[in-house]
Amino acid sequence: MSRKIIATLAVATLLVTAGCLGAIGDSSADTPTTAADDGADTADRGHDDGRTVQVRANGEVTADPDRAILDVAVRATADDPETARERLSANVSTMRAALAEIGIEDDQVETGHYVIRQDRESRRNDDVTRYVAIHSFEVETDDVDGVGSVIETAVNNGATDVNQVQFTLSEEARSDLRADALTAAMENARADADVLAENANLSIAGVSAVSTGSVDVRPYHAEAMTAAADAGGTNVESGPVTVSAQVQVTYNATAA
Repeated sequence: MSRKIIATLAVATLLVTAGCLGAIGDSSADTPTTAADDGADTADRGHDDGRTVQVRANGEVTADPDRAILDVAVRATADDPETARERLSANVSTMRAALAEIGIEDDQVETGHYVIRQDRESRRNDDVTRYVAIHSFEVETDDVDGVGSVIETAVNNGATDVNQVQFTLSEEARSDLRADALTAAMENARADADVLAENANLSIAGVSAVSTGSVDVRPYHAEAMTAAADAGGTNVESGPVTVSAQVQVTYNATAA
């Protein structure tokens, strides 16, 4: 899996209110500090004169997807709800059997929603009453290059709707990229802290406290409706998945 770390511009704050997290200035003996440095040894504390620099930074990593999730649905209509249900059930069974033949197992197909209702046209026409039954599914596959084949198999065997294809990451890939995104965020935080400290005539003397905010995975979405209608075969192009992380770091600082 190819990866690319994007050096995202970090958002940094330099607070100057005494007694607050990230404050720059001398701390009096009777003023508690909120930037805890648990685990720091006595020698390190000797270099900390009460000044801190607080930075919030982002980091991003992109990677090729290793999983695809297809949103497909089967629908059937009839003059009564029971017949609509029976037709839907038959079409669903046909579709799932066809998917199994190409290697899509039952645990890769999950129900999205199921509904039987009166057709909208029927509600506007008192002379005709029709019912529609809909069963939607999320179909997962680790063969991102074979998404087109899965779509064609579903559509040719009962599926009536292909709403979208989401290219994303497996749990293992998410975990690895999360670590990479956090590393990038910490690097950006230190770079910004050095710039702020230099302009405030300070020197960074170590980390006082660090925390992480949200870690987001942004899948790549591809519309499949047009591709599914291509008589020459369905070809859905994938795109990169982005993982972003945010950190907040408080650094100890000394006069330069």
